[in-house]
Amino acid sequence: MPHRRLIAFASIDSTPNVVGTAQRRIQCSLPVTLEQSVDQAKLACRYAIGDGLTRLQLEFLLPLIGATDLDDWPGGIQQQFKAAVPIVSSLLNGLVEDEVVDDDSSYRKYFLDEGDATGVWEKDKIALVVFPTAESLPTIENLTTVADRPLLLLNPQWQAGQVISDFGFGDQRKQREKFVQSFSNVYFLKQIRILGEDVRLLKSYPGIWQVFVINKGGEVECLAREKEKPSYKRLQDILKEKKGNIANKVSDISKIQDEYL
Repeated sequence: MPHRRLIAFASIDSTPNVVGTAQRRIQCSLPVTLEQSVDQAKLACRYAIGDGLTRLQLEFLLPLIGATDLDDWPGGIQQQFKAAVPIVSSLLNGLVEDEVVDDDSSYRKYFLDEGDATGVWEKDKIALVVFPTAESLPTIENLTTVADRPLLLLNPQWQAGQVISDFGFGDQRKQREKFVQSFSNVYFLKQIRILGEDVRLLKSYPGIWQVFVINKGGEVECLAREKEKPSYKRLQDILKEKKGNIANKVSDISKIQDEYL
């Protein structure tokens, strides 16, 4: 497939330099803006690369563009790609080099699959793939052949744990799963609606997983810190343990109704 030029965006690097181990293991706060999220992710990547990791996986909460009442992304993955491009540019700017530039023109930029919006930013010192798919993994694996070059996967499109795996069957599935598992979850920020609550799941290397809930008044509360990525069932249990949550209120109302019926 012919390579296609991507769009370059200006970015500003405001992340601090890497600090000592004890200081950098302080728990992270929930970012409230996209810029804060990108800065947080960049710092996490710097820590990971400084610790010798070269295969990094990141998950961003993309800003909505062109959303409608019926669909957050009426333009599908192509629309999401437009939202991701400035994030990629800002994240890469100055990540492995001290110099901060106004654009990302020094990168080779091309699509692995234009239909799935699987794009690559690549240079000698670092490479990044946005929206990688299971089908693109053999090509992505070729990007790891450059020794000691960090490779970042941003917002992968495969789903793990399904009965019919995105990674295929038999040996092919085992090989692809093994390759994906070689990447470390360096940054993860996701919004989830559970039991009537607005939940955010955050991990920023080298920290652990943190579960936040945003109350109706906009107040942010950290409900739990987990060593492993919590499952959906675990998130439900965490919310049920929270006093005054919507799920418990519904349960209490049901109990009252049962008593008087």
